[in-house]
Formats: sequence, structure tokens, C-alpha cells
Amino acid sequence: MREIKAVIFDMDGVLIDSEPSWGEAMLAVMKEVKIPYTVDDVANYQGVRVGDIVSAVWDAHPSKEYSKQLIEDMICQRVSELVLDHGRVMDGISNILDFVKKGKLPLGVATSTPRSVAVNFLKRVGITDDIDVLCTGDEVIFGKPHPEIYLLCANRLGVKPEQCLVFEDSVNGVVAAKAARTFCVAVPVPELYDDVRYGVADVKLRGLQYFNDNVLK
Repeated sequence: MREIKAVIFDMDGVLIDSEPSWGEAMLAVMKEVKIPYTVDDVANYQGVRVGDIVSAVWDAHPSKEYSKQLIEDMICQRVSELVLDHGRVMDGISNILDFVKKGKLPLGVATSTPRSVAVNFLKRVGITDDIDVLCTGDEVIFGKPHPEIYLLCANRLGVKPEQCLVFEDSVNGVVAAKAARTFCVAVPVPELYDDVRYGVADVKLRGLQYFNDNVLK
């Protein structure tokens, strides 16, 4: 069985169903600032830091009225409101928390989301007190699919990356986790479950509730 000394959650799409809120916020704000942004863009940028998304679309369609930082702040404010209002907490989180407590393992969160937003999301999930380490997108130079955030989280947890069990939902996140040499469990949304790009993950599950010790064998 794989030796696991720490567990790391991605947040968006793993702990909370915030991807629809991110999409709604991005589309609304981009429309407001008159920068082209489509539903296809929402899907293509899943798992990418909001700052990186804003930078890419702003560079393609520069705005004289709105800076990159202002647009990012507007999106973060909007998505926080949406998630705190009606963000759906994902099923099966208690199953992983039981595994963590049983093994007396440290628990981290490695998310592309900025800290100011992440703390609100974790409040909605209700596991703030269970988290030992929170690493956010504004603490690293490179966003997912670069492995930097997982390397940082493992370091702060005091373990080697290859001793970490990671739960991810996006392709970019899975690539980042595997590039960091972690053991990665992918939990894609149903419509992407058969996407061949998730083949890089060590295991693929339809939800956190289906995880058990056998997954690590």
C-alpha cells in the first residue's frame, strides 16, 4: 500500500461546487468591462488562477478603463458573494476527514483561488478548523498545471510530495499534482468523467464518498 503521510485537497470542485459560480462571475464581470469571454472560455480555463485568466484575456483585448487588478478584484468579490449565498458543499468530504483523523495525518488545501476568496469558501464548507495548511494561488509564481503550489503545500506540511494524497477535479490540477510526484485521486464532474486526459491520475473516482483504503493499493 502507498505510504501516505499527508492529505491535500484542491478546493474548487472538490470541496465546494464553486465552478458554476466562478463561471457566472467571470461572464458577468467580463461583460461589464466589455472584454469578450464565452462559456467555452469558462470551460477551457477551469483550474487556472483567476489572475492568469484575467491577464490572458486582457492582453488579447486591453481595456483603457479597467486594469487587470481591478477586474480580478471585481470577479473575486462577485464569486465570494455567489458562493457564500448558495455554494453547494460537495458530498463525501466527511469520508476523507475520517481517513485523515484515523491516520492522524496533517491536512492541507492547495487552491488556485486567492486567499481572500479561499477563506470565504472554506467557511461555507465548514472545515476551516480541520485545515493545517492553506496554500493559495496568490502565494506562488506559477499557477496550475505547474506543480509549484503542491510542492509548497507538501513543504509546509513537513512531508515529501510523494507522501501526499491529493484530491483534484480539473485536468490542470491533476497535471500539477502528478508533476509534483504526489498520489493523485481525480474526481471529475460527471460530464468529463470519461475525458482521456484524466488518465494521468493514479485513480479516478465519481466522488469523495467512494474513496477507501483499497484505492491506495
